[in-house]
Amino acid sequence: MTTQLPPRERSHARTERRSPDVLFEEARRRRRRRWTLGSLALMIVLGSVATVVSLNSSGAKRPAAAPSRSLAGALPDGRVVSLATAGPLAVAPDGALYVVDIARHRVLVRLRNGRFAVIAGNGRDGFSGDGGLATRAELSTITDIAFSPTGDLYIADGGRIRVVDHDGIIRTIAGDGQPLPMVHRLFVANIRPGTSALSAALGSPRTVSYESPMIAFSRRGQLYISTGVQVLRLADNGTLTPVRAVVTSGPSILRGRLSGFGPLAIDDRGNVDISGFNGWSIWQITPSGVAHEIGPGSGARRSGGGLSLLQRAPSGQVFGEDGSELLKIDGRQLKPAQNFGNSFWLTYFAFGPHDSIYADEIPGNAGFEARQELLVSRRGHGTLLWEQPSKARH
Repeated sequence: MTTQLPPRERSHARTERRSPDVLFEEARRRRRRRWTLGSLALMIVLGSVATVVSLNSSGAKRPAAAPSRSLAGALPDGRVVSLATAGPLAVAPDGALYVVDIARHRVLVRLRNGRFAVIAGNGRDGFSGDGGLATRAELSTITDIAFSPTGDLYIADGGRIRVVDHDGIIRTIAGDGQPLPMVHRLFVANIRPGTSALSAALGSPRTVSYESPMIAFSRRGQLYISTGVQVLRLADNGTLTPVRAVVTSGPSILRGRLSGFGPLAIDDRGNVDISGFNGWSIWQITPSGVAHEIGPGSGARRSGGGLSLLQRAPSGQVFGEDGSELLKIDGRQLKPAQNFGNSFWLTYFAFGPHDSIYADEIPGNAGFEARQELLVSRRGHGTLLWEQPSKARH
């Protein structure tokens, strides 16, 4: 009769009958399996810990979020108000429409519900508020507004250039608020290269004329200022450099240094397109400093007197207005781009998102009709955004 051993004892007995080499190899395999399993478990634990640490510290390692491109939410005390007299327009990088209320010395933003909120200006005519909230600052004779590529709002305000940052703080970056000396009003350049921007006379602080400063940005963020006598570039070190502009051809009266500038825009090739000089005309200053007049192309016409407002479109081309018509600068010619109709006297305009064009009907305090209108045109179809009856002037 054979005696059966318990399973554990049978296994032990078999182990004892194995050779030392077999036992050593089996032990080594068991250690290898234990080491592999242990390493895998350690990797899983370490991976989980690393994931948790990464999630908790991602806020510190991730680049800071870009500031909002709209100033509308940055000013907690920006009151919702009515628009009295629409003036210059500008569209922020986020597509919001900003409009100057020239009757109340303020800059407003149009909200999604169609109402307006104050972005800059407390309604009083004057100069104050640098270093504080723009909504509490005094502004006067706002002749132009423009947005930098980063979304800061620049205001040509009473012979000064002021900027409102994303926190709603206003400061002056150019201009001393003094009018041009009488001798410089005769088209004599007065600002030399390297002049401190804050000590420069940039134009009339109290009246809107060809001497009123106008501003524009290049695609790369370079600020240009037109003073009516010169076109200036603002350098990063706070100094001004005149843009060289020499007319090399044309009637002898036009040869030499070009002056009498007005509104301006810079196309994507670096050309400075500017209106003014000898009635209604548009000139182009190349990066090399050569100036030539933009001639009327097929179908384009010109109105007499006044200065054409210029704006760069998202495409990089520059457009101007001629009464009820929008004109595109194509090479050295003007070509019709859009007709707003005989009932609309186009003055201020700005390009919005999705091929839209915002337009203001009459120029500030010199209205031609008994009402003002602010509208947006998309592919030739206009939509009324705001209408305000005003006293007709004759």
